[in-house]
Amino acid sequence: MRRQIIRLVPWITGLALAVGVTWIDQAWAYEAWVTNQEDHTVIVIDTETNKVIDTITPGGKKPHNIAFSPDGVHAFIANAGSNDVSMVDVKTRKLVGTLPAGTRAHGPAVSPDGRQLWVANPGSNDVTVIDLEGRHTIDTIAVGKAPALVVFDPKGVRAYVTNGGSGDLSVIDVKSRKIVTTIEAGRGAMGTDVTWDGKLLLVTAGDVDQIDVIHLMNHQVAARIAREGEPHGLVISPDGKHAYVANRKASVVSVIDCKALKIVKDIPAGKRIDIVTITPDGRRLYVTSRDTNSVIVIDTLTDKIVAEIPTGKDPHGIAILPASHH
Repeated sequence: MRRQIIRLVPWITGLALAVGVTWIDQAWAYEAWVTNQEDHTVIVIDTETNKVIDTITPGGKKPHNIAFSPDGVHAFIANAGSNDVSMVDVKTRKLVGTLPAGTRAHGPAVSPDGRQLWVANPGSNDVTVIDLEGRHTIDTIAVGKAPALVVFDPKGVRAYVTNGGSGDLSVIDVKSRKIVTTIEAGRGAMGTDVTWDGKLLLVTAGDVDQIDVIHLMNHQVAARIAREGEPHGLVISPDGKHAYVANRKASVVSVIDCKALKIVKDIPAGKRIDIVTITPDGRRLYVTSRDTNSVIVIDTLTDKIVAEIPTGKDPHGIAILPASHH
């Protein structure tokens, strides 16, 4: 048996290298969904061609941010103008339900088990928790001032809510839906993401021009990274090596080394860029550029812009759906 295993190793290694080369040379195809606030629409972009393949009118006013269910069956679009969430069937791209939220519904997030939708409401300073099977509200959690986004740790045990008005993070136990602690994070706290191993959380604080790095084991601040130009949207690469930050006023995407905890590069992109997302293979960044009514596409291997895609008026939120789910 040992000799058989030894003989197979070169073949397996060769196959892995071949697959690796294929991955490097060709990115997988995904869909990028983008909200256009002034048009009250959502566009769908094919990331293989970087072309708009559909325009959806889900019915809400001022669609702001988007989240997908873990199984890729539904999209949830938070509507800041109508204080609700549009539930859209991804395959048909049709509205299948409207879920009530709080005032100025901003950031939706689906729990990792797919059972609940949490919506941050900056106008009512709370988070709406919705049971997705029954499609009804099961809780409203009072948090800090002007909550913007919700992210979960990989296991779905904790939820983290960025409160831009009070400059902090509410840490919530998902099961009890109780706040367990509050972490100071700087005014304008907004864009946030958690590394795949659940060890670090990064959050932008645009009002004080910084990005905070927080250890999730002890909720202590590991670093505060200065970045002038109003850092806003943020996403961490799937491998956890880099974070990418959209800076509104500076109109650059900053690349953060998550090990060194410092900015290693700035990539000029768009004008008043807002939300940034990354494809699951880590190959492409997609950034909404509000003043140019477009989405900027950046290759993460070269840090170069490879496309600019026209959108509707005032593009804001953006999220990636793997095409295999469509």
